[in-house]
Amino acid sequence: MAAGGVGERAEGVSNHGTLLPRGRDSVPHSSVARGRYGRMFRELRPYLPRDETLLKLAHSMDPPMPVPGEPPPPPGSVPPGQNPEIPAGYVYVGQFVDHDITFDPASILQRRNDPDGLVNYRTPRFDLDSVYGAGPSDQPFLYDREDPAKLLIGRNRGRDQEREDLPRNVQGRALIGDPRNDVHVIISQLSLAFLRFHNAAVDRLRAKSVPEADVFEEAQRLTRWHYQWVVVEDYLRRMVGTDVLRRVLVEEPSGRRRADLRWFTWKREPFMPVEFSVAAFRFGHTQVRATYVLNAGLRPKHVLMPMHNPDPMETLEGFRPLPKGWKISWDLFFEVDETQPQLSRRIDTKMTGSFASLPPSFDPERRSLALLDLLRGRALGLPSGQAVAAHMGTSRADLGLKAPTPLWYYLLREAEVDNKGVRLGPTGATIVAEVLVGLLAGDPASYLRVAPAWRPELPSAHAGDFTMADFLRFAGVA
Repeated sequence: MAAGGVGERAEGVSNHGTLLPRGRDSVPHSSVARGRYGRMFRELRPYLPRDETLLKLAHSMDPPMPVPGEPPPPPGSVPPGQNPEIPAGYVYVGQFVDHDITFDPASILQRRNDPDGLVNYRTPRFDLDSVYGAGPSDQPFLYDREDPAKLLIGRNRGRDQEREDLPRNVQGRALIGDPRNDVHVIISQLSLAFLRFHNAAVDRLRAKSVPEADVFEEAQRLTRWHYQWVVVEDYLRRMVGTDVLRRVLVEEPSGRRRADLRWFTWKREPFMPVEFSVAAFRFGHTQVRATYVLNAGLRPKHVLMPMHNPDPMETLEGFRPLPKGWKISWDLFFEVDETQPQLSRRIDTKMTGSFASLPPSFDPERRSLALLDLLRGRALGLPSGQAVAAHMGTSRADLGLKAPTPLWYYLLREAEVDNKGVRLGPTGATIVAEVLVGLLAGDPASYLRVAPAWRPELPSAHAGDFTMADFLRFAGVA
């Protein structure tokens, strides 16, 4: 899920940008601590629709009203709107990725913004600065004082709280590299899994008698590289399809991989394209369910409730210790075992009801997430979807769009028509694949740059591959 994810009230996204991690890595690092936003398609004119146009389009994305007397779907079938090919947990892998590579606290919706003047307070690379922060020297509170090679795991003390959690201060706020990774229970528990994964890597290296002076940097490399593999080979493949991925990330007969980028290019350092961050990667907003089951002992919990001060035991809201009994069973979110996980919603032009009527704390005047996304695209002067598709040679005449359309909506409609919403269409898939693979190729410390023929080396269900299920197993949370 892209920037501005589930549960991100303004109070939770203050300027908490951090510097590049300072682990003593043996692989090269760039000197940049933050990146810039920019454009992929500078030659295309901005599309600036009127407020009424955006309001009408946003309203069209409200969920369909139930038909009175309509029978429920038969047992074992996929309910309408749900995606049979993407388990629900991958939506939050996408949100975690977004938090790892983007953070713009400065731009606003009421005026035009210049992407070239916006600062990305996350490094535009998959280096997990949202986990490691500025490193153990600059931000020691993220690390275990008794074992500095490890990240600190929180221990709640309240009887109504789960014992293990993210580390928190006395007011319940998480002490982590990016506060957005505590905006709701699912992302906070996923963040905890990353802490556990690094610590498991430390234990594994010590068991192999790796010199203690090298343990932290090697555990960091293992964590980063396996995460990068999951992002590309598990998450991205599901969202764009194998054909698009293999066109952008080419595997040579020798086993080496290289990026083949046509649209996302740069001169010195990779930047964060607004066509990606404000449009293409926000497809995740349509994948969010209204409710989730966290484990077999809990009834479903709401993502959001459209009211002031909702019952905290009925919503997944974050910025608080994990309630007792709310520990996530990850087999309900990923294909960890034979259990059927919950499914994500399809990538289409409909939003869950929770996003059609946001709580007043988000924006008292704009209660629709679809409207907020559309306004943001206009504020940053994005071209229309038709202009981008024509420029890329991916135009199609069967989308039912008679007038110029905001890029974000166009890409959702393309996925809806081209692939029935199970994955992105050709324009959206190409943008997302080129940017994610391109950021990996532009990172001097990534596996793609340091060791292009590298394969995952930690235990997995299939040797030489690594999925999110393998990640959770190694972290000891599945």
